[in-house]
Amino acid sequence: MTLITKVILLLGACAISACQSGTSQKSESNMATLHSTSKDQIDDNVMVSETAKRNQKIVDDAFNNWVAGKGSFFDLLADDVVWQVTGKAPFSGVYRGKQEFMDKAVTPINDFLSTSIKPELIDINASEDIVWLQWKGIATAKDGGQYINEYAWKLKFDAEGKVIRADAFLDTYTLSKLVRQ
Repeated sequence: MTLITKVILLLGACAISACQSGTSQKSESNMATLHSTSKDQIDDNVMVSETAKRNQKIVDDAFNNWVAGKGSFFDLLADDVVWQVTGKAPFSGVYRGKQEFMDKAVTPINDFLSTSIKPELIDINASEDIVWLQWKGIATAKDGGQYINEYAWKLKFDAEGKVIRADAFLDTYTLSKLVRQ
């Protein structure tokens, strides 16, 4: 038996022993912040801060309104938001301010589409002032093809419930194909 195998077995035995004896201790710091909903799944054993609940509700409400065609999700952005699109593709980079982001990323991307992006929520998670949002977007490109992309957004909120920092992760290859048509 290798040393790694022995360590794994020992850690597993310790974990089982702690669970069986009820000595697993939960600190206030690891209980207070994690919240996850994956469609209908909620872990009732995890305590959620009021800040995390509020921010998740703000995002959930805005996303549902976007799906219903009522308003723009980007209304959540503070005027001085810093929005980063990761990757090395057209529109990757850091945008400073809501207006710059809308003018240099959102509007130009939408110009390649003949329909609005139809969003579908995959997952949402909140921890204090951070909300992670995973979603899928589908639209028709101006050339008649389908634009389908999946996104993960890390949104940081201020005390007033506005997004002050966002990191957007997406399939930049798919976005590159859209803008090269």
